[in-house]
Amino acid sequence: MTAGPLVATFSIVGYDPTEPAWGIAIASRFLAVGARTCWGAPDVGVVVIQAHLNARNGSEGLQLLRKGVPATDVIERLMARDRYRDLRQMAVIDREGCVATYTGAQCRVWAGGLVGRACAAQGNMLVSGRGVEAMVARFEAGAGSLARRLVQALAVGDTAGGDARGRQSAALLVIRPSAEELYDVFSYRNIDLRVDDHPEPVQELSRLLDLYELVHEPTDDSERLPPEPEVVARLQTGLAALGYYNAPVTGTIDEPTREAMGRLVHYHNLRRRVPPDVAWVDRRILAYVEARAQEVEGRTQSRAAP
Repeated sequence: MTAGPLVATFSIVGYDPTEPAWGIAIASRFLAVGARTCWGAPDVGVVVIQAHLNARNGSEGLQLLRKGVPATDVIERLMARDRYRDLRQMAVIDREGCVATYTGAQCRVWAGGLVGRACAAQGNMLVSGRGVEAMVARFEAGAGSLARRLVQALAVGDTAGGDARGRQSAALLVIRPSAEELYDVFSYRNIDLRVDDHPEPVQELSRLLDLYELVHEPTDDSERLPPEPEVVARLQTGLAALGYYNAPVTGTIDEPTREAMGRLVHYHNLRRRVPPDVAWVDRRILAYVEARAQEVEGRTQSRAAP
Protein backbone atom coordinates (compact mmCIF):
# COMPACT_ATOMS: atom_id res chain seq x y z
CA MET A 1 0.00 0.00 0.00
CA THR A 2 1.36 3.42 -0.95
CA ALA A 3 0.77 6.75 0.70
CA GLY A 4 -1.64 7.74 -2.08
CA PRO A 5 -1.98 10.97 -4.08
CA LEU A 6 -1.51 14.28 -2.32
CA VAL A 7 -4.81 16.16 -2.19
CA ALA A 8 -3.99 19.43 -0.48
CA THR A 9 -7.38 20.82 0.34
CA PHE A 10 -9.80 22.23 2.87
CA SER A 11 -13.20 20.92 3.87
CA ILE A 12 -16.02 21.17 6.36
CA VAL A 13 -18.31 18.40 7.55
CA GLY A 14 -21.60 19.13 9.26
CA TYR A 15 -24.70 17.56 10.77
CA ASP A 16 -28.27 18.83 11.08
CA PRO A 17 -30.47 16.70 13.35
CA THR A 18 -33.68 18.41 12.24
CA GLU A 19 -33.56 17.21 8.62
CA PRO A 20 -31.71 14.87 9.52
CA ALA A 21 -28.70 15.27 7.24
CA TRP A 22 -24.96 14.71 7.16
CA GLY A 23 -22.71 16.54 4.71
CA ILE A 24 -19.32 17.52 3.33
CA ALA A 25 -18.18 20.58 1.38
CA ILE A 26 -14.63 20.52 0.03
CA ALA A 27 -12.37 22.54 -2.27
CA SER A 28 -8.83 22.24 -3.58
CA ARG A 29 -6.20 23.13 -6.16
CA PHE A 30 -6.55 19.54 -7.35
CA LEU A 31 -8.50 18.13 -10.27
CA ALA A 32 -11.91 16.65 -9.36
CA VAL A 33 -11.41 16.79 -5.60
CA GLY A 34 -14.84 15.27 -4.93
CA ALA A 35 -14.15 12.07 -6.84
CA ARG A 36 -12.50 10.10 -4.05
CA THR A 37 -12.56 12.29 -0.97
CA CYS A 38 -16.25 12.28 0.01
CA TRP A 39 -18.00 9.21 1.42
CA GLY A 40 -21.43 8.88 3.02
CA ALA A 41 -24.56 6.79 3.48
CA PRO A 42 -28.05 7.60 4.86
CA ASP A 43 -28.50 6.95 8.59
CA VAL A 44 -24.78 6.10 8.75
CA GLY A 45 -22.79 9.32 8.47
CA VAL A 46 -20.01 10.80 6.35
CA VAL A 47 -16.24 10.47 5.98
CA VAL A 48 -13.94 12.92 4.21
CA ILE A 49 -10.34 11.97 3.43
CA GLN A 50 -7.59 14.29 2.20
CA ALA A 51 -3.83 15.06 2.25
CA HIS A 52 -2.08 11.84 1.08
CA LEU A 53 -5.44 10.13 0.83
CA ASN A 54 -6.12 6.42 0.95
CA ALA A 55 -9.53 5.62 -0.54
CA ARG A 56 -9.78 2.53 1.66
CA ASN A 57 -10.09 4.82 4.68
CA GLY A 58 -13.26 6.18 3.12
CA SER A 59 -14.92 2.85 2.34
CA GLU A 60 -13.74 1.14 5.52
CA GLY A 61 -14.73 4.19 7.55
CA LEU A 62 -18.29 3.80 6.28
CA GLN A 63 -18.24 0.12 7.16
CA LEU A 64 -17.29 0.97 10.74
CA LEU A 65 -20.00 3.62 10.93
CA ARG A 66 -22.59 1.08 9.75
CA LYS A 67 -21.58 -1.10 12.70
CA GLY A 68 -22.28 1.77 15.09
CA VAL A 69 -18.65 2.65 15.82
CA PRO A 70 -18.43 6.27 17.08
CA ALA A 71 -16.67 8.87 14.94
CA THR A 72 -13.60 9.20 17.18
CA ASP A 73 -13.13 5.44 17.31
CA VAL A 74 -13.50 5.17 13.54
CA ILE A 75 -10.49 7.42 13.05
CA GLU A 76 -8.50 5.70 15.78
CA ARG A 77 -9.08 2.25 14.26
CA LEU A 78 -8.26 3.36 10.73
CA MET A 79 -5.11 5.21 11.72
CA ALA A 80 -3.93 2.39 13.97
CA ARG A 81 -3.51 0.13 10.94
CA ASP A 82 -2.39 2.78 8.43
CA ARG A 83 1.40 2.88 8.08
CA TYR A 84 1.14 6.34 6.52
CA ARG A 85 -1.06 7.80 9.24
CA ASP A 86 1.21 10.82 9.66
CA LEU A 87 0.40 11.87 6.09
CA ARG A 88 -3.37 11.48 6.39
CA GLN A 89 -6.11 13.95 7.15
CA MET A 90 -9.76 13.11 7.63
CA ALA A 91 -12.98 13.90 9.43
CA VAL A 92 -15.97 11.76 10.40
CA ILE A 93 -19.54 12.34 11.56
CA ASP A 94 -21.43 9.32 12.86
CA ARG A 95 -25.17 8.62 12.81
CA GLU A 96 -25.62 10.37 16.16
CA GLY A 97 -23.97 13.53 14.87
CA CYS A 98 -20.75 13.10 16.85
CA VAL A 99 -17.79 14.67 15.06
CA ALA A 100 -14.06 13.92 14.94
CA THR A 101 -11.17 15.28 12.87
CA TYR A 102 -7.59 14.12 12.41
CA THR A 103 -4.44 15.65 10.94
CA GLY A 104 -1.24 13.63 10.62
CA ALA A 105 1.96 15.07 12.04
CA GLN A 106 3.62 15.25 8.61
CA CYS A 107 0.79 16.99 6.73
CA ARG A 108 2.14 20.10 5.04
CA VAL A 109 1.60 23.42 6.75
CA TRP A 110 -0.61 25.13 7.29
CA ALA A 111 -2.39 21.96 8.34
CA GLY A 112 -4.91 21.28 11.10
CA GLY A 113 -8.52 20.90 12.06
CA LEU A 114 -11.10 22.36 14.40
CA VAL A 115 -14.24 20.78 15.85
CA GLY A 116 -17.27 22.98 16.38
CA ARG A 117 -20.93 22.38 17.23
CA ALA A 118 -22.04 19.54 14.93
CA CYS A 119 -19.24 20.34 12.50
CA ALA A 120 -15.51 20.13 11.89
CA ALA A 121 -13.24 21.99 9.48
CA GLN A 122 -9.81 20.84 8.35
CA GLY A 123 -7.20 21.59 5.76
CA ASN A 124 -3.61 21.19 4.67
CA MET A 125 -1.33 23.41 2.59
CA LEU A 126 -3.59 26.33 3.47
CA VAL A 127 -2.74 30.01 3.49
CA SER A 128 -3.32 29.98 7.26
CA GLY A 129 -5.49 28.52 9.98
CA ARG A 130 -7.91 31.42 9.69
CA GLY A 131 -9.79 29.59 6.95
CA VAL A 132 -10.58 26.66 9.22
CA GLU A 133 -11.67 28.96 12.03
CA ALA A 134 -13.85 30.97 9.66
CA MET A 135 -15.60 27.86 8.33
CA VAL A 136 -16.57 26.65 11.80
CA ALA A 137 -17.78 30.10 12.83
CA ARG A 138 -19.84 30.53 9.66
CA PHE A 139 -21.40 27.09 9.90
CA GLU A 140 -22.38 27.58 13.53
CA ALA A 141 -23.95 30.97 12.79
CA GLY A 142 -25.60 29.89 9.54
CA ALA A 143 -29.27 29.36 8.79
CA GLY A 144 -31.14 27.38 6.19
CA SER A 145 -30.50 23.89 4.88
CA LEU A 146 -27.37 21.93 5.76
CA ALA A 147 -26.27 22.09 2.12
CA ARG A 148 -26.50 25.86 2.05
CA ARG A 149 -24.67 26.26 5.37
CA LEU A 150 -21.84 24.02 4.20
CA VAL A 151 -21.36 25.87 0.92
CA GLN A 152 -21.49 29.24 2.65
CA ALA A 153 -18.92 28.07 5.19
CA LEU A 154 -16.68 26.79 2.40
CA ALA A 155 -16.85 30.15 0.63
CA VAL A 156 -15.89 32.01 3.81
CA GLY A 157 -13.00 29.60 4.40
CA ASP A 158 -11.77 30.07 0.84
CA THR A 159 -11.65 33.83 1.34
CA ALA A 160 -10.10 33.73 4.80
CA GLY A 161 -7.39 31.18 4.10
CA GLY A 162 -7.96 28.49 1.48
CA ASP A 163 -5.54 26.36 -0.54
CA ALA A 164 -2.23 28.21 -0.76
CA ARG A 165 -1.74 27.05 -4.35
CA GLY A 166 -4.98 28.49 -5.69
CA ARG A 167 -8.34 27.11 -6.83
CA GLN A 168 -9.46 24.36 -9.18
CA SER A 169 -12.27 22.10 -7.91
CA ALA A 170 -14.96 21.80 -5.25
CA ALA A 171 -17.68 19.37 -4.23
CA LEU A 172 -20.73 19.00 -2.02
CA LEU A 173 -22.13 15.77 -0.64
CA VAL A 174 -25.24 15.78 1.56
CA ILE A 175 -26.79 12.55 2.79
CA ARG A 176 -30.45 12.53 3.82
CA PRO A 177 -32.76 9.57 4.44
CA SER A 178 -35.37 9.16 1.71
CA ALA A 179 -38.75 10.34 2.91
CA GLU A 180 -40.50 7.54 1.05
CA GLU A 181 -39.85 4.55 -1.13
CA LEU A 182 -37.74 5.67 -4.06
CA TYR A 183 -39.91 6.43 -7.08
CA ASP A 184 -37.94 8.86 -9.22
CA VAL A 185 -35.08 11.33 -9.05
CA PHE A 186 -37.15 13.68 -6.90
CA SER A 187 -37.59 11.09 -4.14
CA TYR A 188 -33.82 10.51 -3.95
CA ARG A 189 -32.87 13.21 -1.49
CA ASN A 190 -29.08 13.00 -1.44
CA ILE A 191 -27.07 15.83 -3.01
CA ASP A 192 -23.87 15.09 -4.92
CA LEU A 193 -22.53 18.14 -6.78
CA ARG A 194 -19.03 18.44 -8.22
CA VAL A 195 -17.01 21.15 -9.91
CA ASP A 196 -14.02 19.29 -11.36
CA ASP A 197 -12.09 22.12 -13.05
CA HIS A 198 -13.06 25.78 -12.81
CA PRO A 199 -11.28 29.11 -12.13
CA GLU A 200 -13.75 29.88 -9.31
CA PRO A 201 -14.92 26.45 -8.12
CA VAL A 202 -16.53 27.55 -4.86
CA GLN A 203 -18.66 30.15 -6.61
CA GLU A 204 -19.59 27.59 -9.25
CA LEU A 205 -20.54 25.10 -6.52
CA SER A 206 -22.89 27.69 -5.04
CA ARG A 207 -24.46 28.21 -8.49
CA LEU A 208 -24.97 24.47 -8.88
CA LEU A 209 -26.66 24.34 -5.49
CA ASP A 210 -28.99 27.12 -6.64
CA LEU A 211 -29.90 24.99 -9.66
CA TYR A 212 -30.35 21.89 -7.52
CA GLU A 213 -32.78 23.75 -5.27
CA LEU A 214 -34.62 25.12 -8.29
CA VAL A 215 -35.15 21.63 -9.71
CA HIS A 216 -35.54 19.51 -6.58
CA GLU A 217 -36.93 21.72 -3.82
CA PRO A 218 -40.58 22.85 -3.77
CA THR A 219 -41.41 26.53 -3.70
CA ASP A 220 -41.19 28.13 -0.27
CA ASP A 221 -44.05 30.39 0.75
CA SER A 222 -41.67 33.36 0.73
CA GLU A 223 -40.87 32.68 -2.94
CA ARG A 224 -44.47 32.91 -4.18
CA LEU A 225 -45.21 36.07 -6.12
CA PRO A 226 -48.85 37.10 -6.65
CA PRO A 227 -49.81 37.08 -10.36
CA GLU A 228 -49.82 40.85 -10.66
CA PRO A 229 -49.75 42.28 -14.22
CA GLU A 230 -46.13 43.46 -14.04
CA VAL A 231 -44.91 40.07 -12.77
CA VAL A 232 -46.89 38.09 -15.33
CA ALA A 233 -45.81 40.41 -18.15
CA ARG A 234 -42.15 39.81 -17.25
CA LEU A 235 -42.80 36.07 -17.22
CA GLN A 236 -44.55 36.14 -20.60
CA THR A 237 -41.77 38.24 -22.12
CA GLY A 238 -39.13 35.79 -20.90
CA LEU A 239 -41.11 32.77 -22.07
CA ALA A 240 -41.53 34.39 -25.49
CA ALA A 241 -37.76 34.90 -25.78
CA LEU A 242 -37.31 31.19 -25.06
CA GLY A 243 -39.81 30.29 -27.77
CA TYR A 244 -42.44 28.88 -25.41
CA TYR A 245 -44.97 31.75 -25.50
CA ASN A 246 -46.43 32.86 -28.83
CA ALA A 247 -49.22 35.23 -27.79
CA PRO A 248 -49.44 38.93 -26.92
CA VAL A 249 -48.00 40.04 -23.57
CA THR A 250 -51.20 40.59 -21.58
CA GLY A 251 -49.99 40.57 -17.97
CA THR A 252 -52.63 37.99 -17.08
CA ILE A 253 -52.42 34.24 -16.52
CA ASP A 254 -54.28 32.97 -19.58
CA GLU A 255 -54.30 29.66 -21.42
CA PRO A 256 -51.28 30.49 -23.63
CA THR A 257 -49.33 31.32 -20.46
CA ARG A 258 -50.28 28.00 -18.85
CA GLU A 259 -49.28 26.14 -22.01
CA ALA A 260 -45.96 27.99 -22.13
CA MET A 261 -45.27 27.15 -18.48
CA GLY A 262 -46.06 23.53 -19.27
CA ARG A 263 -43.38 23.57 -21.96
CA LEU A 264 -40.93 25.18 -19.54
CA VAL A 265 -41.62 22.49 -16.94
CA HIS A 266 -41.20 19.73 -19.50
CA TYR A 267 -37.93 20.94 -21.01
CA HIS A 268 -36.28 22.28 -17.84
CA ASN A 269 -37.47 19.75 -15.19
CA LEU A 270 -39.16 22.36 -13.01
CA ARG A 271 -42.37 20.59 -11.99
CA ARG A 272 -41.68 21.03 -8.27
CA ARG A 273 -42.12 24.81 -8.60
CA VAL A 274 -45.00 25.36 -11.02
CA PRO A 275 -48.58 24.72 -9.83
CA PRO A 276 -50.87 23.17 -12.47
CA ASP A 277 -53.10 26.24 -12.60
CA VAL A 278 -50.18 28.74 -12.40
CA ALA A 279 -52.03 30.52 -9.60
CA TRP A 280 -48.82 32.24 -8.52
CA VAL A 281 -45.33 32.80 -9.91
CA ASP A 282 -42.24 31.31 -8.31
CA ARG A 283 -39.66 34.04 -7.70
CA ARG A 284 -36.78 31.74 -8.68
CA ILE A 285 -38.59 30.56 -11.80
CA LEU A 286 -39.04 34.17 -12.91
CA ALA A 287 -35.35 34.92 -12.34
CA TYR A 288 -34.37 31.72 -14.16
CA VAL A 289 -36.57 32.48 -17.18
CA GLU A 290 -35.27 36.04 -17.45
CA ALA A 291 -31.65 34.89 -17.16
CA ARG A 292 -32.12 32.27 -19.89
CA ALA A 293 -33.88 34.90 -22.04
CA GLN A 294 -30.89 37.23 -21.68
CA GLU A 295 -28.58 34.42 -22.77
CA VAL A 296 -30.70 33.85 -25.88
CA GLU A 297 -30.66 37.57 -26.66
CA GLY A 298 -26.88 37.70 -26.18
CA ARG A 299 -26.34 34.80 -28.58
CA THR A 300 -28.65 36.39 -31.15
CA GLN A 301 -26.81 39.72 -30.99
CA SER A 302 -23.46 37.95 -31.25
CA ARG A 303 -24.53 36.12 -34.41
CA ALA A 304 -25.90 39.35 -35.88
CA ALA A 305 -22.73 41.33 -35.23
CA PRO A 306 -20.56 41.99 -38.32
